[in-house]
Amino acid sequence: MNSSYSMWPIFVIPYNLPPWLCMQESNFMMSLLIPGPHSQGKAFDVFLQPLVEDLLELWRGVDTLDAITGKDFKLRAAVLWCIHDYPALSTLSGCTTSGYFACGYFACLHCDKSPLSYAIRSKICYIGHGCFLPKGHRLCKASDFKSLHGNSAKLGTFTIEELLEELENIRDVRVGQKRKRSRDRVPIWGRRVCLWDIPYWPSLKLRHNFDVMHIEKNVCESLLGTILDIKGKLKDTTNARLDLADLKIRNELQFQHNGDDYDMPKARYTLSKSKKTQFLNFLKDAKFLDGYA
Repeated sequence: MNSSYSMWPIFVIPYNLPPWLCMQESNFMMSLLIPGPHSQGKAFDVFLQPLVEDLLELWRGVDTLDAITGKDFKLRAAVLWCIHDYPALSTLSGCTTSGYFACGYFACLHCDKSPLSYAIRSKICYIGHGCFLPKGHRLCKASDFKSLHGNSAKLGTFTIEELLEELENIRDVRVGQKRKRSRDRVPIWGRRVCLWDIPYWPSLKLRHNFDVMHIEKNVCESLLGTILDIKGKLKDTTNARLDLADLKIRNELQFQHNGDDYDMPKARYTLSKSKKTQFLNFLKDAKFLDGYA
């Protein structure tokens, strides 16, 4: 309890079972258990090699006995996707989502060639994802962030061929090896992870899923904290209002000069005290089925 320690378990879950069975603990197969005082980082790929070798063998097929018919057959298995939290995305994908050189500018895998990342006060933000909405969507028309981009066309993404070409350039990058970087081009991919050795991996449309527990907690906590104006939990901060002035948008929400002081205008989502009480009473009286709350 007095020392920090890192333990990384890797579970394989059979998804060809019914939903109420595949998520039972008895059907979780712990394929790897990686101990250490710190996170493995780029060295994680080394520990992953034995699992990838087993996955390659399962893809080719292994001789298995059918208990009902008494005959042998080739049992095959394929990976559908990986499930992890956001910090593990760089570890498992090899994408440069953090670090001194990238600084979070390439943390969004959907932006690919042209990331919609901006440096604002003390953080990197992503603005302008209205381009992913259908044409004519009401949120596209009402967006105040359109002025930050030259056009609202959908961003260019890597084709499979272009992606494989990018990964081929870093095939020989190893753990601890420094890669040469040009000043005019930030490397989106830092290394080629061994998961790309699986033949069908490039064909998967969704290779990485974020753990719903972390997303639900973070998004829900920020949303409720902002709506209910909970100190330390809200995102409508002083820096957020100053960012609006820096970006020259939402003039009605920027600080308003009032004599020797400044006023912070209320946002449209701000609830009055009576509305907050009404909302909290609703949550208190809400009834859910067993297992849903």
